[in-house]
Amino acid sequence: MIELQPKIKFENVSKSFFNTSKTETVLKDLNFSVFAEEFVCILGPSGSGKSTILGLIAGFIKPNSGLVLFNSKPIQRPNSSRTLVFQDYALFPWLNILDNVAFGLTTKNHSSKKSREVSLDYLNLVGLSAYKDYSVSQLSGGMKQRVAIARALAVEPEVLLLDEPFGALDQHTRESMQVEILRLWSKAKRTVLFVTHSVDEALKLGDRILVVGGKPGTILFDTTIAVSRPRDFKNPKLVTIRNQILEKLIQPDLFMGANI
Repeated sequence: MIELQPKIKFENVSKSFFNTSKTETVLKDLNFSVFAEEFVCILGPSGSGKSTILGLIAGFIKPNSGLVLFNSKPIQRPNSSRTLVFQDYALFPWLNILDNVAFGLTTKNHSSKKSREVSLDYLNLVGLSAYKDYSVSQLSGGMKQRVAIARALAVEPEVLLLDEPFGALDQHTRESMQVEILRLWSKAKRTVLFVTHSVDEALKLGDRILVVGGKPGTILFDTTIAVSRPRDFKNPKLVTIRNQILEKLIQPDLFMGANI
């Protein structure tokens, strides 16, 4: 039997940040793997190192010790094969929606015609092709986030990194975007790592949940969610996993903004 190679692998990874007064170790001895087309939710309280994990995978920062591997090779720098979407959209207000999506394609050396075609395809995928000429200020929060996701997908990454992408949205829009991201994931067939504070969001979206906690942050719990979607939170398997997650946390009320 051929053994599958991980898409992402952390081997004894630790990360510290330095300032003039002290050194803060944010992550210590992380070991985990993520495989192709998995949807992995990273769950934990503020300050536990969730966003730092995404930064290491994106190549924006490097570990102080250990290895972060992508397709079995150490990550050295940012690359369009691993794209990151933030909570605050990071769209360019001076560009229209189509040009925002096309901006990321500058690294692909496409012609302007090809970039426009690809951008329209991904705007259509997120249901916003009719808004291609709109300015950023004309869109709602949920629409802006869909544009940000379309821009990330347009470069055809192997790994999509989402850092609390729905955290600033109202509950109704957040629930709609949860449905939308699962639809996009099923169509685009990307590997997804999704950071969240919300236990319910992780249970709704993830194939797997990694719980990060402690000071410095470590993996407290790693579990597979073998329950078909859409998920009923009364399902005994989900109830058990939910309780296991909370039991792993010394102070579960540190889940700020979580639905627990």
